Order: sequence, then C-alpha cells, then structure tokens
Amino acid sequence: MRHSALGDVLKVWLYSIASVLLGAWMAPLLYNMAKALAEVSSAKQTNGPLQWLAIQCREANFPQFFMISLWLAACLLALPFAEWLRSDRSRVQLRNPWQIRLPVAANAQNHGQALVRNPDAARHVLKGFGVVVGLFFGMVCLLLFAGVFKWNPPSEGAVAAVAWTLFFAIGFGVIQEVLFRGVMLGVFLRGMKPPMAMGLSALLFALVHFFQSAAGLSVIDPDAPKVGFEMLGLIVSAFSEVDKLCGTFAPLLVLGGVLAFARWRTASLWLPVGLHVGWIFVTHLSGKFTLSTGFGIGNSLQQGAIGLCGLIITGIVINSLTSRPTDDPEISSVS
Repeated sequence: MRHSALGDVLKVWLYSIASVLLGAWMAPLLYNMAKALAEVSSAKQTNGPLQWLAIQCREANFPQFFMISLWLAACLLALPFAEWLRSDRSRVQLRNPWQIRLPVAANAQNHGQALVRNPDAARHVLKGFGVVVGLFFGMVCLLLFAGVFKWNPPSEGAVAAVAWTLFFAIGFGVIQEVLFRGVMLGVFLRGMKPPMAMGLSALLFALVHFFQSAAGLSVIDPDAPKVGFEMLGLIVSAFSEVDKLCGTFAPLLVLGGVLAFARWRTASLWLPVGLHVGWIFVTHLSGKFTLSTGFGIGNSLQQGAIGLCGLIITGIVINSLTSRPTDDPEISSVS
C-alpha cells in the first residue's frame, strides 16, 4: 500500500467528519432563515414558487433542517475535497475518456480498480433494479398475506406516488453511487485490499445514513445557536441503543456492503446504481402503501429482520450473477 493512497483514505474520513461538523453548525442558521421566510410570506403575497417554499419551511421541523444542512455542507465541501484529492497527483492524460468523469484519485492507473466504460450499462441497471424490486415486492406481498403489513394507499393517488418515488429514487441513487462507490470506494481500493476497502466503504455509508435517524429526535430549543451540535450528540448517543444498532445500522451496513461488492465485481457503477435506485424505490413505495402492524421484526422494509434478510438474499443473488474481476479492468465481469 502506498503512503499517498493511505493518505487519500484519511482524506475521505476527514471530509466526512468536516461535513458533519459544518452541517451541525449551519443547521440553526438554516432553520432560522427558513422560519423567517415562512413568517414574512404569511404576512404578504409572494409568487408561486416562493410561496410553496415558504409553506415547506413553515411545516418542517428542526431535524429535517438538520438533515438538509448536512447534505448542503457535504456539497459545499465537495469541490475543495476533490481538489485536495488531486493535489498530490500529476496531471496526466487518462487513456480512458470514461475515467475523466471522476477525480483522478478514484481512477488510479497502477493501483486499485478504475471505473471502466460498460457496454451493457442499460442491461445492468435494469438487472440490479429488477433484482431488488422483484425480491422486496415479493416480500411485501408475503407480509401483507401474513398480516405483518396492512394495505394503506396514499392520499395523493397511486400514480402520483409511484412517479414521485421513482423520480426521487433515481436522483438520490445516482448521486450517492457516484459519491460513495465511484469516488470513495475508488479511493479505498487504491490504499487497501478489496475486502477491507469494501468493508470500510460500507461502514462509512452506514454511518452517514444513520444520521437520518435524526428525523425521529427532538430538541428543546431549535433557535439556540449550538442546537445543531446538540442534535449531533443525540444521534451519537443512539449508537448505545441495541435496537437501533440491530434494527437500523445493521441493514445499512449490509446494504453498503452489497453495493460495494457489486461495484467491485463489475468495475462499473451501473449495477450498483440499479440496485440502489431499486432499494430506494421499493422501500419508500412500500412505506406509502403499507403500514406495519408491529410484529417486532421491523417497522418497514428498511429496518430490522425484514430489510436485513432481503439484503442478504440480494447479495447472494449478485454473487451468483457476477464473477470475480480479472486483472484487465477493461474486461467486464458481469455475466
């Protein structure tokens, strides 16, 4: 392992920590600005988009603004982070045009595993999407039949719910795959062996998404200047709760591992993109159309034994559909 490659791994973790700290600091600022906009709009007539934004700001609570602040902080630091990764690299011309889409650090020429152009990209996206959606849709049907879930159609209509969920899944799935499996896993694969790289990538993915548990928390004074760090402390303290570790963190860890495994097996983002989009789509859609009856095996497909078993089966299926990558990164390893 080269010293510079290990240094890049450290940079990824420092970037993640910096994004969380900056987001916690920005959260009360964002919250107060949003509530000010909501207050002003309630006293005067504004244009349509601004009025819609004001309504959203009025209805949102502090944990929601905290999550938005974390993602905003990550976006603000993304460009400096990419330049930081490039800082120790010579500006060489890459022989594969596909590789220039990501930072040089994610496309090492002599170490790690570079992303390559995938001629069967569409097929792999559909395969990943179909595996997850088919498996979890079947699980939902079984759970409905068993009485673990009950039918609860959304008020906005089935077509609108499906369309908006698919749009949301595609947007977030693609962005997260480029960030986590395209850039960060690419950096990890340069500095360590694949099992360790995939394990650390899955851990980072699970830690980042575990912060979404902030949605179920509350603070005493959302206007306080340090309330973002108070929320951060509440999230960290949740790691001491066994039910949250097993019910929320464990499925996220397995999901990150499955997606990292798919990226490594194919040297491409297309299969993990399909898997991730399918996961977001089917889990959020099931949340719109069903309710848990509280049988103790998880309140949704994303939690507890339900999500964990489904993700393990997904990993087994992906293992059977793919083969180990060859030494030549230009050769696809997807069957």
